[in-house]
Amino acid sequence: MLAQLALTTAAITQYEYNSNLFALPKPLLPGFSLPGGSSSYGDSFVAYGGKVDASYLWSEQQFFATVQGNEVDFDRFTQIDHSDYALDGGWDWKLGRLWDGILDVTRTRTMVAFYNVVGTNLVMQTEQRETGRASLQFTPDWRAEFTGVTREVDQPEPPAAPDLSLCESSGQAAIKYVGTAGVTSGLTVSYLDGNFAGASALLAPSYTQTSVGLTATDEVTGLSTFRGQIGYTRRSSESGINNLSGLTGELDYKRTLTGKTTAELDLTRQFSAYLTNTGSVVDSVAALTVNWQATSKIGVVVGYNFDYRQLPEQGDAPLGSERTDRLNFASLAMTYVPVPWLMLQPYAHYQERSSRNFIGGDFNSSVVGLQFALQWQRGVIPLRNPL
Repeated sequence: MLAQLALTTAAITQYEYNSNLFALPKPLLPGFSLPGGSSSYGDSFVAYGGKVDASYLWSEQQFFATVQGNEVDFDRFTQIDHSDYALDGGWDWKLGRLWDGILDVTRTRTMVAFYNVVGTNLVMQTEQRETGRASLQFTPDWRAEFTGVTREVDQPEPPAAPDLSLCESSGQAAIKYVGTAGVTSGLTVSYLDGNFAGASALLAPSYTQTSVGLTATDEVTGLSTFRGQIGYTRRSSESGINNLSGLTGELDYKRTLTGKTTAELDLTRQFSAYLTNTGSVVDSVAALTVNWQATSKIGVVVGYNFDYRQLPEQGDAPLGSERTDRLNFASLAMTYVPVPWLMLQPYAHYQERSSRNFIGGDFNSSVVGLQFALQWQRGVIPLRNPL
């Protein structure tokens, strides 16, 4: 029985320095201040934590669980010291040759990035998510997929919104043609219902969202992979505050350039809830990633993301205007595994945002860090089907 168990455990330590921890404009505008009257924007932290990742195979069934926790201690701004965690457990199932699917439950507690909140107070977010998916191969050439998700997010932001939260539930159905090897195509439809709660959510308590789209994948050549979904989404509420409609979807292309190098381009446009403002946000993102596996022990990843973010009726100059953000994010990370029980990961990234109709929204920051892990592994954790 134990032969089917794969297990990885790790003790993790991380150091990071951020040149603009609170994502504030430089120089500070009237009304903005650093905690304690500090004159320095930057700070560093040291985090200590651990992780356990387990997988158990029984016949064609896979059961899995991951537990991770960290304690984060800042050098100067100790008032934002905190702990976080991530829990994930599930069942990747198969029933004969026709049915398969996955059940997954996650719970996370994380610090909300300061560029997503207003002020310098620590804001912690706790999210619980349950996902179920079932697929039926009802003919040799056709496949149906059904997905359901429930999500609850608590993000208290005292003193203005001490009980701020969000609940969402959604369902999606897809029918796909899989008769050509390596190629699929089909149609998807989805429905989502969301509800904000808390004193700050009185003006925009609930919304619904419907989407219809075309989906396709292509993995024929072995050197390149394409997957895409494009369609139309409509979000509405009785108050009219969260009303949106337009083109949404994702196009992802991955190409093997050499035996050691791959490049990936991902374009997305999506509607989602912006909990801080109890509103909606439209993100149009272009992301380019290059992965170079220099040796069996050294891997390097270089990335660049551009996000054009629209926040309808959420500007403050003037109040209720159309706020837009332009975010640039460039990153460099290396993974070095000199021996199987040690992993070193130095990294650096640069981020900047320019905002329209949002006072104090412009900022930039540079981050450098190092994470290392002492790990022990028994067996190989199988790849899990993406949700």
